[in-house]
Amino acid sequence: MIWEQIRSNQIKSVWLAITMGVILLLLGYFLGFYFIDSGITGLVIALLVWIVMTLVAYFQGDSILLGISQARKIGPDDHPRLYNVVEEMKIASGLEKMPDVYIIDDPAMNAFATGRDPKKASVAVTSGLLQKLNRDELQGVVAHEMSHITNRDALLMQCARCCWGL
Repeated sequence: MIWEQIRSNQIKSVWLAITMGVILLLLGYFLGFYFIDSGITGLVIALLVWIVMTLVAYFQGDSILLGISQARKIGPDDHPRLYNVVEEMKIASGLEKMPDVYIIDDPAMNAFATGRDPKKASVAVTSGLLQKLNRDELQGVVAHEMSHITNRDALLMQCARCCWGL
């Protein structure tokens, strides 16, 4: 049953991406037709914009998201508890490479994972989350983020955020 739900979600994600692409292309066609009397030219421009945005999202989306969040990369000496928890969850999840660890100076309780694949993954946690959660709760949050990395949800969300402004 769980595998059916996973497959259903994958299909819905593909359809969402296709639908957003079609909307962008239609918008390009109609804007091209309206402004330069050539729907095909507008369609080509929209297609080129979509390709560039997708490539930027794939190759630099993680850097963009971390930069916008003003996340700072930390090492084991900067925040030992967080780094240790991420390291433990890396081992438990079976990831080959330790994700980069970031802290965002924000009182809100939040965390996210990003990266196009498990070898180029990052986990970012806000300072508010670190202040308010005990170690076990932090492990749960980091484990959740690790599941996004192993399931490649981070890539999907990275592309959605960068390409479509979601």
